[in-house]
Amino acid sequence: MTAVPRESLVLTGRTVAALLAVYGVIWLAINWLTALAAPGDNVEQLIWIRSLELGYFKHPPMPTWIMAASAAVFGPSVGLTYVLGGVLTLGSLAIFWKLLCDMRGRAYATVGLLAALSITFYCGRLYYYNHNVVMMLWISLAVALTWHVTQKPSLAGWALLGLVSGLGMLSKYQYVLALGVIGLWWLRIGAWKNPVHVKGAALAAVIGLLVLSPHLYWLSTHDWMPMHYAERTSLGLHLDTAARINMSWKFAVDWIFNRCMPAWIVLGVALWWGRKSAAQAELGQAPASEDRQLREFWLLWGWVPLLAILALCLFTGSYLHLQWGTAFMFLCVPAVMELVRSPQSWGGTGRLRAAWVTFAVLQALLLLQFWLASPLGLSGYKSTHQNHIPVDKIVEGLVPGAHQALGGPVDIIIGPQALAGRIAMELPERPRVYVERNLQYSPWIHEEELPTARIIEVFVAPDPLPEGAMRAYGVWAWRPVKIGVGEH
Repeated sequence: MTAVPRESLVLTGRTVAALLAVYGVIWLAINWLTALAAPGDNVEQLIWIRSLELGYFKHPPMPTWIMAASAAVFGPSVGLTYVLGGVLTLGSLAIFWKLLCDMRGRAYATVGLLAALSITFYCGRLYYYNHNVVMMLWISLAVALTWHVTQKPSLAGWALLGLVSGLGMLSKYQYVLALGVIGLWWLRIGAWKNPVHVKGAALAAVIGLLVLSPHLYWLSTHDWMPMHYAERTSLGLHLDTAARINMSWKFAVDWIFNRCMPAWIVLGVALWWGRKSAAQAELGQAPASEDRQLREFWLLWGWVPLLAILALCLFTGSYLHLQWGTAFMFLCVPAVMELVRSPQSWGGTGRLRAAWVTFAVLQALLLLQFWLASPLGLSGYKSTHQNHIPVDKIVEGLVPGAHQALGGPVDIIIGPQALAGRIAMELPERPRVYVERNLQYSPWIHEEELPTARIIEVFVAPDPLPEGAMRAYGVWAWRPVKIGVGEH
């Protein structure tokens, strides 16, 4: 076997950039062209940037700050949220690829990246921009920095890890799972024996808390609103034993055998196709102690977050949302690669070729499935998905009557946040959304303006319509609303 064909199959910095760019353009294009409505999470950020705060009723503020900074440059739009979501997701996977290169070489990293790109959270939902997507960036950086300080202990490395962790907590509280893995790894390497690791961990904690401190202050002065929201929607539901087992089973099966299944197919076919190949990776055999340490590193990052989420449900009865795996799922790929095969054998030419062919076939099939499930695909297939809501037709049926009834453009729109936000983004006047008629949830709206504001409410209404309501399109209706002093 010559080196040339093998080298042509191995990703370099330039070819990774090209691969991610093509992948991003294709998947964002199909999302952009087929969606009748933007994801609710994307719209949520466009609603929230109306007022830059140190926190919001559901989440910490970092994703909204990033969205606001981007909107200040490019203008707020649904398309901007799509591009931003894609850039952050693919940027996280680029960092992941570089770390795998440093650990096991470029051949191993190529197989790992192709498998990770096949996970359905990172293709079919590439246009999502939310707290999971932003947290994924900080997690990828935290994983890389944790390995860096393991190999080369330094206070600067720990300080940077503390900064990243503070930003991670400012993105989503679920980042605490990453902190847990970092803590377990600190114990695994016996870091308490090394003064640099001891001082570094303390320094990281101080820097992380300093970064987080403005949000902590906001929480203490706003009755810990996100915690109450989490308790109401997930943590405080206290499912019974049967429901806990069912929810945990559903979450684990969705993670391992649904979202990640294309990745396992890439790895499985690569193993089978290259089973007789004697080719070795471009790097030599690592020392046994280093090899074992690296394998344990990936096992911790790959499985502890999943097990911790399952334990949350089993022991507290919390409701698990399937998207909670988004920011951690790609870390399962090297964990599986380390378990099922000698790391050096992933670099064989046969396995590289098999990984590429399988990746290409799977991407074609996933694109076809996505198209069939889209509003332009098979009628009735996946029709309850949020991107099937015909926002343009709703707005077309709403605008003339609303402007006439109100005597001018809409100032404020009330209704379910996702629906109201989608309609607000399509209305030419871009009204503000009054979330759950709660001023604490809507800091961009002031109590004194409500009595004189032009307000409508949007909702799903069966026949017959409620009094004062008018049909916009299909099941969606609207009505003008007057809010007097003290009625909010």
